[in-house]
Parts: sequence; C-alpha cells; structure tokens
Amino acid sequence: MRVIVHPGFHKTGTSTIQTGLREVSAHLPDWVIALREDIPDAAAAARAYSLTRDPFELGLYQAALASWADAIPEDTRQAVISIEGLAGHMPGRDGVLDYSATPALMGALAEMFRAKYEDALELQLFLTTREKTAWIDSLHWQHVRSGMLTDSLDTFRTRLSGFDLAPVLREIVSAVAPFPVNWVMLDEARDNPHGPLTPLLDLMGVPPEIRASLGVGTTANARPRRVDRAALADQLAAINAEGLPREATKEKKRAILRAAWREEAEAKSDE
Repeated sequence: MRVIVHPGFHKTGTSTIQTGLREVSAHLPDWVIALREDIPDAAAAARAYSLTRDPFELGLYQAALASWADAIPEDTRQAVISIEGLAGHMPGRDGVLDYSATPALMGALAEMFRAKYEDALELQLFLTTREKTAWIDSLHWQHVRSGMLTDSLDTFRTRLSGFDLAPVLREIVSAVAPFPVNWVMLDEARDNPHGPLTPLLDLMGVPPEIRASLGVGTTANARPRRVDRAALADQLAAINAEGLPREATKEKKRAILRAAWREEAEAKSDE
C-alpha cells in the first residue's frame, strides 16, 4: 500500500494544493484522495495534542486515521492525504508558537499505518515550507482576518521570533524513519506549472495528459498586493481589539477588505 501524506505546514500553499487535488481526482481512479473534510477527527485531535501534549489525544489521532484507512476499499493500492491540520495547531494563538508537536504526530501517523499495512506499506511524507519572515506575516494575516487575534504585526513577529523549522524537520525525519520525507519551499514552487501542487504530482507519478486537465493554479487565500499589507493587517487586529460582538467584528473587517480589494483593482486598471 502506497500512502503519500501532505500534512502542511499551514500557510504554505496547502489550500492551493487541495483545490488542485479536488480538480484532478476524477482523472485518478486508482488513487484515494483524502482532504480535510474526509478525516476531520484526526485534525481535531492533532490540534488538541499540540495544545495539551496529552497521549490520549495522540491515541484519538491514530484512531481517526485508522478508521479512515479501514473504510477505504480493500483493493486500494494508492492513497494521498493532504490535510494541514495533521501537523497540529496553527502557530500564533492559544499559546502555540511553533510546530514542536509535529514530530510526535508524524511518528504516531507512521506507527498507525505500519500496524495497518505491515511490510506492504510504502509511506512517504511531503511537506511544504516557506521563508520565515513571509511565513510569520502570513500566519498573522490568517489569524487577524479569520480569527480574533489582537496582536499588531510587529508584536506577532516578536512573539514568533523563535520560530525555527529546521530542528522540527530533523525530528520528523527521525520519527518516521525509515520512510522518506520530502519538502519543498513555497517560494521556489510558485513558478511551477501548477504551483506547489507540481512536486506532489511528481511524487504521485501523475502523467502529463492528466495534468493537462488542470487549470492554471491560482493562489488560494490571497492577500491584496498593491496596498500596505502590514497596515491592513494591523487594521484588522485593531478591529478585533474593539470588543464588538463577533458578527459586528466580522462585518467591519469585511468592509475593510472590500475597500482594499477595490483599491487593488483600481491600481491594476491604471497600469
């Protein structure tokens, strides 16, 4: 059984990859493709474990993955899982500042699949990463836009100044050995024909004629590029700090974002 797992990390092109997998899935009948909606309990347990480090949550994580594996057709020989929640909680809130929980999560994942498929298992991890400063800024944007984070961008950068993926990657490699771990930088993958999805398609061995069915990859969760994005993020954080009812906060942020996208469109039209 060949299993390729893409567990993130957050804000490294994961939504773009998942959109492409949804699009191409109809052309890959020999593959089982699992996305966030397919194994939600595993992602929930992973987030809980990254908060508590409770072995019970790690057991729930494995149980959710095992239930998914038990439910796929018995003649399945190839599966790909792309769920960034499997890496744990997105850093930046609730006291989580890094991915230090991820090696244990990946080790538990490998242990479960090894128990399920024994010597027939061909497991491979595929990770997406990005340049640290841009990554932290993107995490902040996600939290202030979709959540209720009140930190300014400068404050957030200071809180995550110790964010370092290099030791985490080394620990992941050790945790899942002897299975291989591959990773690609989003900054390098953007120019591929299908962006960060391209190296995953390469690992899967998807032929050119099937790739041709895909549209040109578009960036999901994009931010306006022709406005002061740091100032815009700080505006959203300030709205979160006002203490308004949640729906009022959301509407106020939506209005700010609509104005930013209008400014973006006008700037493009003036070129």
